[in-house]
Formats: sequence, structure tokens, C-alpha cells
Amino acid sequence: MTLPVIESKAIVEPGDLPRRLSLGLIGLVILGLTLGGIAHVAVHAKRIEVAIALGKEERLHRELVEARRHLEIEIGMLKDPARIIAIARDQLGMRAPLSTDIRPLPREGGN
Repeated sequence: MTLPVIESKAIVEPGDLPRRLSLGLIGLVILGLTLGGIAHVAVHAKRIEVAIALGKEERLHRELVEARRHLEIEIGMLKDPARIIAIARDQLGMRAPLSTDIRPLPREGGN
């Protein structure tokens, strides 16, 4: 048994076309506004993400600058001449040369 095929014919009323166009135009406007809103939210979210990343990097930069300052202070203390002399004298047993310890070398070349 075969079913009868029903052909559908669109009935277009004379005033129906402008109504369809206005509905299509309204749909396009709503679609544009929706896409614009989504784009605005996406840009705002990206801006917040970048601001958070920038804050983390600034905090890391401050920590590194502080560590560098501490290291420069430590280098200054380690290079202190009085400290170096004390270590040489006390720990290494070094002393300044006496005048009897200094011997001139003979000149080469017969001058």
C-alpha cells in the first residue's frame, strides 16, 4: 500500500513579503547584538586575564629586585677590606711582609 504524496504549496499573500523581510531584519539585528555582546564579554574576560598575569609578573619582579638588593648588600659586606684582612690574618695565618722579607731582584740586561 502506498501513501499518497501531498504536495505542499506555499501560499504567499500580497502583504506577507514585507512582514517576512521585517522579521528577517529583526532577527539579523538580534543576532548582531548577541554577537557584539559575546565579543564584548570575551574582550573583557581577556583583559582581566592579562591584568592577573601582569600582577603576577610585577610581584615576581619586585621579589627579584629585593633579592638582588640583598645580594648586592651581601657582596659589599664580603668585599669589605677589614673583613678580608681579618680572615687573612686570623684564619690563614698571613701577615704583612716585614722590611727584611723584601729582597730586590737583580736586573737583567746589564743596566
